[in-house]
Amino acid sequence: MFPCDFVKEKALTFGLHPKLKDKIFLAGGLVPWVISGEDSNRLHSDIDFVVPLSEMETIRAFLKEQGLYDHTHDSLFLPCNQEKIDFGTEIFLDGLPVSFTPFFTENDNLYQRDFTTADFSTKDSLVTLSLPNLSPEDYITAYALPDGQKLCCISLEFVYAKKSRKNRPKDQGDLQKMKQIGLNENRLKHITDSFSNAILEIK
Repeated sequence: MFPCDFVKEKALTFGLHPKLKDKIFLAGGLVPWVISGEDSNRLHSDIDFVVPLSEMETIRAFLKEQGLYDHTHDSLFLPCNQEKIDFGTEIFLDGLPVSFTPFFTENDNLYQRDFTTADFSTKDSLVTLSLPNLSPEDYITAYALPDGQKLCCISLEFVYAKKSRKNRPKDQGDLQKMKQIGLNENRLKHITDSFSNAILEIK
């Protein structure tokens, strides 16, 4: 687990990098704290970025350029992924996991892929979340940071809807901060309805 300021600094290093800007979108409970510039006063376990599926090879090439790529934590090389379908890749910065996982749309549905490895879970697994009637406009957006720079993120409404379903003690501060920043109620309802009919597939 890592302090909020350390994790935010690493997230911004990637999210604002000229070669990655507009190609990766910060996800998870870190989003409201990066947008607000405030401290969550809790520890964070990782950094998650979602990436349009078409940009995943660009991300891998960047990570290789930077000497950060680790094929042992690339979903393409997991033994369980015999079909070599892209579920993303993961790197480590001073022990902090940073994941880049692909999403795409098809037939008015949005699909978010993810994966876990045996060193963090009981076994390697490939995960697909299918969200009906959800558009990229509902899922991703850009927010102005306190210094005026724009950061591409998953929408606050999506983060809020997802965390509300889990409703873990550690999420309460995140949920309150998102309410304070402000949520689009129509978008939130649409995303919440999509979550109600979502399908989670784990292989």
